Amino acid sequence: MKKISLSLFVFSIFVITFPEIGLSQRALDVGALIPFTGRWGDSGRECAKGMLDAGKWLNQRGGVYGRRLQISLIDDTSQAAETVAAFRKLNEADRVLLLYLYSTETGLALLPNIQYHRIPTLISSFPSHLANPGKYPYIFSITPTPLDLSKIAMRFISERSEFKMKKPKVVFVGSADHHGKHLLEDVKGFAKTIGIDIGPDFLISDPSSAKSILAALEAMKSYKPDFAYLSLSSKEASWLLKEAKAMGLPTKWICSMRAFDENLAAFDGVLGVQPISPFGEDIPGMAEIKEAHRRWHPYDSHTLSYVEGWATVQVIAEAMGRALPEYMLSRERVKGVLEGFKDYVTGGLVPPVTITPKDHRPSVESRIFVVKDGKLSRQTSFIFIAR
Repeated sequence: MKKISLSLFVFSIFVITFPEIGLSQRALDVGALIPFTGRWGDSGRECAKGMLDAGKWLNQRGGVYGRRLQISLIDDTSQAAETVAAFRKLNEADRVLLLYLYSTETGLALLPNIQYHRIPTLISSFPSHLANPGKYPYIFSITPTPLDLSKIAMRFISERSEFKMKKPKVVFVGSADHHGKHLLEDVKGFAKTIGIDIGPDFLISDPSSAKSILAALEAMKSYKPDFAYLSLSSKEASWLLKEAKAMGLPTKWICSMRAFDENLAAFDGVLGVQPISPFGEDIPGMAEIKEAHRRWHPYDSHTLSYVEGWATVQVIAEAMGRALPEYMLSRERVKGVLEGFKDYVTGGLVPPVTITPKDHRPSVESRIFVVKDGKLSRQTSFIFIAR
């Protein structure tokens, strides 16, 4: 485990445990693997801060029916041996009741372990096939799948007034790995059924390389699409949009959930399909977040990934609270409780959560946001697709 991993792990245990000396009953143990560096490091660190602050806020107010929520947070280095070692610690030493994974890639890598040990696991964003509880009974999330979000983006494009007399031309731009490719065939098939003209895919072999980004943009330029759906990390999206702006591309950009956050504030007019509320948005669920921010780190700035972390702990705490009346609290009990969520609201931080034993997708709705005057602003109300 890297030094940064150990230090933040110790820090997480400290802030979650010690301010609540009065909570004398056994803690409710939750494990979290979140990347602090690498491709998802920026958003991962923000998510981790949101989880820690939400846990601290909860525990200072009595915990979950008097029991402390203890979050064991470990850096996800994306190294196979370290990932398995971290999982074993959380499973065997900490005996966590629930596991949280930020990275889709880590979720896929640990899937056999999760299934074998029957640990209910929240993955920040998972491919749609993992929502099938018949095959993957212990996998959950609090946000719609990337496939459902991309379909929402296509519906938004198809219903724009300028395309009433012609088909909009849309292309997909993203990484050449699983994150960028897994949804393409399904969403393109959906888009064609609602009157969208789909062009070639522009997949980037190395999103951190300016050369790779420029090559994709040059190839896309000749096709002249009306819209491009962008699936990268927000840092990578920022690099690409900067180059696209310099090239004078007239294409309208709409970004995936992972690509669109406050890091794109410099690109007015860029759209994003985003189920998570931006930090500071005027909604009921943001009141506690703003107060915690004012008390503990008023000079910090945050992104919507921080809000995601807070909302995740809110859902975890609700699940633990519902599970507690059972005499023998167990992982199986927590799994069953998650499958009973129906229209659970977080004050607007994420869409209402409904999970059933037949469908582990928490929702199939999202808003579209737009960058306007350097801020993330609502472009639409919630757009739904069929389950």
